[in-house]
This record gives sequence, structure tokens and C-alpha cells, in this order.
Amino acid sequence: MPRRKDGRETWHRLLEWDKGQAPSERLAAIVLQGEGFSNADPSHPLGGKDGLKDIITERDGNKWIAGVYFARNQQSFVNIKDKYLQDIKGVEKADAIGFIFFTNQELRLSERTELINLFPLIEVEIYHLERVAGLLNLPRNYGTRLEFLDIEMTKEEQAALFTTEVANVDDKLNKISIDLGECKEMFMATLAYRGFNAYRSLDEIAEMANEFCEKIWYDRHLVLREKVENGKETCDPEIWAGAISSAERVVAKYGLKNLSPYSKFDWGMLNGKLSALRWVMGEDWDELYT
Repeated sequence: MPRRKDGRETWHRLLEWDKGQAPSERLAAIVLQGEGFSNADPSHPLGGKDGLKDIITERDGNKWIAGVYFARNQQSFVNIKDKYLQDIKGVEKADAIGFIFFTNQELRLSERTELINLFPLIEVEIYHLERVAGLLNLPRNYGTRLEFLDIEMTKEEQAALFTTEVANVDDKLNKISIDLGECKEMFMATLAYRGFNAYRSLDEIAEMANEFCEKIWYDRHLVLREKVENGKETCDPEIWAGAISSAERVVAKYGLKNLSPYSKFDWGMLNGKLSALRWVMGEDWDELYT
């Protein structure tokens, strides 16, 4: 049988529901999660006493309960109302503020209004056939619709889902841009608060880059010195004499306690600082030559 269009396939499969109570409660819990409700918890979808609450959920920090009524084909309003009256009693027992009536039944506007007005002190949300079908035909619920109603996406729906996902990515990228902008503003405000009204001079940056370079060079020199002294490496005597002299100068300048050996963390920080400062001075990232 060809698929009915204009959302009618979803509408008819809901109305012709023959899967029983457990899947209907699971379907309701999933849909409600996308409707601003959280922690949707079916009480006893496989059967058993649920204390007049098929699902317990929350919205804005307040407890709600849901009654799920899925019947095969359209039922009379009298039957629907009886089920509604039975399930809404669970609001008081569960100490909740609101009641959700989740059903695959078609309810006219006047019938929905009548049900809501029966208990004016209780917040009520009615998810009737037309509303549930509309939600399942949204891109975010295509997977749920496939699982419970076995309705695959059309080409048009695939295009809609793709467009939605692209929009979600754009929103996330925009949020990242906003967050980065806020971070920059906070950073600049902090600098102003602390009295820093100017950037560091190029001389200061170059001086620190040179310090990191010398400290990294000295650590590498010690590794090479061990190999030379153990006969594993050879070096031109004149060049080696210059290296020894440079090492002594670095020790005199910074002191042994401020030089090698470094922990893995300190070694990484040292190289990272040198790379960052060289980048500021116009070199490529990760230029760590010494």
C-alpha cells in the first residue's frame, strides 16, 4: 500500500494502534522529553499497579504525571472522558501540580476544553491525536516515528532533516562566537581592572622568548653531553668547547635550581610558552628550534 501523504499516514497509524500499553507509554515518554518535560519515567509499562500515574515527569522543577490512553480506532467521548477522570486522580496522590493526557484519540476543541475545565486548579496538557501526529512528523522525531510506527522518511523529509541539522550546527557555531566574544570582553575588563591599559612591549616578549629558548637549549645540551662523555656521540672539539662555555653562561644567568631536569608537565609548558611567543612575533606555530 502506498504511503498516505500530508501527514495522514502518521495520523492513521496512531489511530489504528495495536501495539498495546507498554509501547504507547514509551512513545509518550520520548515525545514529552522533546516538549520541555524532563526525567520522563514510565511507571509500569509492562503491567502492574502504577498508582494512577503511567508516567512521572518534570517541567520547570515541578512534578507532573501523565495518563496514556491508546485504543484501537476511535472511541466515544464518554469512554475517553472516563479514562481521563480515572487518571487525573493520580495528581493528588503523587503530589504533582499538573496532568498530561496523552492519547491517540481524536478530540474536538470543545471536548478538550471540557476536559480541562473539569479541574480548574490543575494544570493540564492534552496531547490528542492531531497534536501527537504533528509532533511525530517533525524532523527531531523521525527516528521515534520509524521505531513505533514503522514510517520511513520521504525524500522531502530527508531534506528537511538535513536543513534542520545544518541550522543546529549554525546555532552552535554562533553560540561559540558569542561565548568567545564574551570571553574577550571579560579578559579586557580584567586587564583594565588590574590597571593594564597597554599590551606588553615587543622587547618584553622577545626577552621572555629568549629565556625559554636558552632553558630548552640547556636541557638538550645535557642530553648530548651525557652521550659525548659516554662515547656514544662525537663533536668537533672547537664547537664542543663553545657549547660548554654557553652552558656555563646559562647556569650563571638562571641558576641550576631554575634549570633542568623538568617534569613532563613543566617541559610541556616551557615549550608551549616558547611556541606561543614566537607565534606572536610572526613565526609559525611549534617553532621550537634552539
